[in-house]
Amino acid sequence: MPVWAPLTDQDRVDLVAYIKTFSVRWKTEKPGTPLQIPASEPEVTAERLKVGQALFQKMECGKCHGVEGRGNGPSASTLTDSKDRPIVSYDFTSGHRFKCGSTDRDLYTIFMTGLDGTPMPSFSDNINSDQAGDLVFYLRTFQPIHTKEREIAKQIGLRPIDPTGTPTQPENSPPENK
Repeated sequence: MPVWAPLTDQDRVDLVAYIKTFSVRWKTEKPGTPLQIPASEPEVTAERLKVGQALFQKMECGKCHGVEGRGNGPSASTLTDSKDRPIVSYDFTSGHRFKCGSTDRDLYTIFMTGLDGTPMPSFSDNINSDQAGDLVFYLRTFQPIHTKEREIAKQIGLRPIDPTGTPTQPENSPPENK
């Protein structure tokens, strides 16, 4: 995909209009309701991280992304794109750029719209905007960079929960005595 910076705003509008002629859907289907993204981001709190963790488990994100967000969930090896080609589940701990952007707003959009052509579904029918924000906050705890979310998670001892409901061991720590 080329860089579009040399195009003027009018060139981009013209290009989109031309591409729309490739499909009859643009003539027969009405546009959907635009996604409403909150104007301001809420404050990160321990409670919001806990809600995000519960949503990660409830929405079964770990099936593809793994309980620790490493992209190694039990379904990860079976994932394919819309053309039946193998596709890799995103590893949140890698530090690489997220697909479709890296801001909280970008992640929120992915949760609410899904990623066409991939197994990533839209959650807009299952979670509300506050919950999507909580899920974004929880995903930030997996990242290898210092984030406010990681700091709060560390302070409250928040660890990923496996499908049985058991917290996992923190990285580089000995197993807890039982």
